[in-house]
Amino acid sequence: MEVLLLFLIVFLGTSILFRMPVGFSIGLGGVVTFLVYGFSNTAMAQSAFYGTNNFSLLAIPFFLFAGAVMEYSGISRSIFSFVDSFVGRFRASTGTVAIFACAAFGALTGSTQATIASISKIVYPEMDKRGYEPAYQAALMASAGFLGVLIPPSMTGIVYATASNISIADAWMSTLLPGLIIATLYAVVNFFHRRKVEPKTAEPFRTGAYVKNIGVSTKNAFWALMMPIIIFGGIYGGIFTATEAGAISALYGLLYYVIRKRTNPLAVSGSVMDMMKFTISLTGVIMFIMTTANIACKAIAFSGVSQELVVWMTTHISSPIVFMLIVNVIFLICGMFIDSNAAILLFVPLLTPIADAYGIDQVQLAGIILVNLCVGAISPPFCINVFVTTKMKNVKFVEVIHYIWPYLFCCIFVLLMMCFIIPGLSTWLPSLLN
Repeated sequence: MEVLLLFLIVFLGTSILFRMPVGFSIGLGGVVTFLVYGFSNTAMAQSAFYGTNNFSLLAIPFFLFAGAVMEYSGISRSIFSFVDSFVGRFRASTGTVAIFACAAFGALTGSTQATIASISKIVYPEMDKRGYEPAYQAALMASAGFLGVLIPPSMTGIVYATASNISIADAWMSTLLPGLIIATLYAVVNFFHRRKVEPKTAEPFRTGAYVKNIGVSTKNAFWALMMPIIIFGGIYGGIFTATEAGAISALYGLLYYVIRKRTNPLAVSGSVMDMMKFTISLTGVIMFIMTTANIACKAIAFSGVSQELVVWMTTHISSPIVFMLIVNVIFLICGMFIDSNAAILLFVPLLTPIADAYGIDQVQLAGIILVNLCVGAISPPFCINVFVTTKMKNVKFVEVIHYIWPYLFCCIFVLLMMCFIIPGLSTWLPSLLN
């Protein structure tokens, strides 16, 4: 346990006191642990290399590139129009459209920041016209933004799969149903917040016009909506792996973008370079965190901490319920303060053996951990998503927090259902598709 304590002291001390980037603080903690306890330097170098020598990780740059293509192609407006055609005529529709547009766009990008940036550009002007409070707009987008991670495909799901004993597809599917339930609860909260302020549309309902509008928006968004269908149809149809799906999605997105921009070849080439720069930089960050996290995990593994934790927790904590509560607290706090990928790489290898000892399904554990990390992004005091949206709307942090609580309670409610009431929320879809 002393090894784990030393690592945590170095990691937390450098990241909090000296504001060192999380990748560097993890790496420093791992290196210090290796040196202090005299573990093999060769093993340290090998762990740094072999931890990223995984075929599944090739999916990360492919999906990142595909997401960048979708963002640059202006597909967010097509997605917005598609969702708006279904619910746009109902009361409080603008907020509802924003929520489900984030979910749909997230299925193409898998990125919280990309989802918030793309959808906000469209919905903020519409919300301003409808009289939505600026702070409420920021709270809504901060809460809905992480749906881009829960609705697959997502980079976080890929990282989780590499750190655990489950497949990428199972990691993705473990959060799909909880993500859709959270989105629905968000829509209910938005409706009750806006029902007295936003009147019903005065335009009479005409079935023909309504269906025609849905048809037009579906046609315009068709090729974008085909992307997740191709990905998951291919994976679960046994045509290609999740990694190969990443390559296909990147190629599909690039062809889509080139065809849309065919009248301006210079714009195509310039934008493609920007997309490649974005992909390379973000992939580099993720790989660096994974490299340093692998060093730290190897140092902890050499110490036998994993086995000690299993023995200690199963001896002192007899109830799986208590263990699940501990897991929720750990990853909720991690989601507030540190990068989700780093949290997964540090703690998941330690906790999965303990979960096995309690007889907890690994897919259920994946769903709970991933949702907690997302919820942490809107949980005070640090709430990284809130900081992003407050800057975009130029509103005070405290004002946004006032509106964030109902959305936070929705997430906690779903987490309680996943843990104790309906465990199948995470496991039903993976078991159905396997």
